[in-house]
Amino acid sequence: MRYYTIIYKGTLKGESGESCNSKYDLQNACRECGTNAQLVGNLIAKGISSVNLDFFQTFDRDYVISERLFNFLKMKKIKLGSLLKIIDTKGKEMSFYHFNSKLSFPKATNKTTGLKTERQCGVCKRDGYFNDMMYQVTKDGIKKIYTHIHFVFENIKNDYLKTSDIFVTWEHFGLSNLQAEGIRVIRYARPMLLVSDQIKMAFEEYGVKNITFEKVEIN
Repeated sequence: MRYYTIIYKGTLKGESGESCNSKYDLQNACRECGTNAQLVGNLIAKGISSVNLDFFQTFDRDYVISERLFNFLKMKKIKLGSLLKIIDTKGKEMSFYHFNSKLSFPKATNKTTGLKTERQCGVCKRDGYFNDMMYQVTKDGIKKIYTHIHFVFENIKNDYLKTSDIFVTWEHFGLSNLQAEGIRVIRYARPMLLVSDQIKMAFEEYGVKNITFEKVEIN
């Protein structure tokens, strides 16, 4: 079985999570920054009800799939766990599902390339991950080029991999902030999604747009 990170290439849509008063469990989160806070119940979102896409990310970096795509994946017997519908700020179910997993891969090995860290939490060192980038000088100026992340993992048992077709990375991208102070708002950095080739093939068959898959290495 092969696994991939999902990269959304389209425009971000709407707000979700902390900014919409979604509930989070901090029991297993970092006591300093809140990284690895776990969503409780349905993801709350706003500004996405009129979105006509089958897959996208919100400005808060939550992954969303349409009800149409969700039903297609279930028909294909993809192991998705207990995905829940997204609800609006009034508690009404929307025609979207939060595409996420509570199952995590271990921390990537030091053979992983394309990652950089910046302003990480000094306690958990689990947030503050970013795509590394290069700068290219062109006739129009300096252009940023984000590098591809090549994740390398070790010692993941096949029995664990067989439990699901969707996982998340141990690494969380962006910065977390547990307390609202001044202009800083409460914010939990998000992990990347890791999906099996079963999901990759289903997405390609369905014709999902604005998405690329980058293969990860498991030793």
